[in-house]
Amino acid sequence: MIRRAALILCLAVTGASAEPRPPRDPGGSVALRVIEIGALEARQQEKRVRGECLSACTMYLGLSTACFDPDAVLGFHGPRLAFGLRMSAMQFEAISRTMASYYPPRIAKRFLEDWRYSDHLVRIPAARLIARGEARACD
Repeated sequence: MIRRAALILCLAVTGASAEPRPPRDPGGSVALRVIEIGALEARQQEKRVRGECLSACTMYLGLSTACFDPDAVLGFHGPRLAFGLRMSAMQFEAISRTMASYYPPRIAKRFLEDWRYSDHLVRIPAARLIARGEARACD
């Protein structure tokens, strides 16, 4: 009884709701994502993308076994180093091209021409990519 009352109080104070939050993949290392995608491809393992798919997560567009929830949102931006470290122009170009190599042609073009230079995330609903045939919807 006391535990239940404490749980109710905690939920009320934190504003938590009964609905779970959609998953959020913040991206991370492009090099590690390349390795992960290669392993998933080798095993022909499906990857379901839901919620927010940001930065290096968007590279799943190049995974043949990836499917995207229509409610998912993909967030694109150019490569960055952790801790605010500076990246050389050569590194920026190489990593940008690696990321773009996982994108459908139209997305790769926009990424290389504009999005990689953006100061903010360029958010694209997965439903739009699915409608254009640039991503596969999950069953």
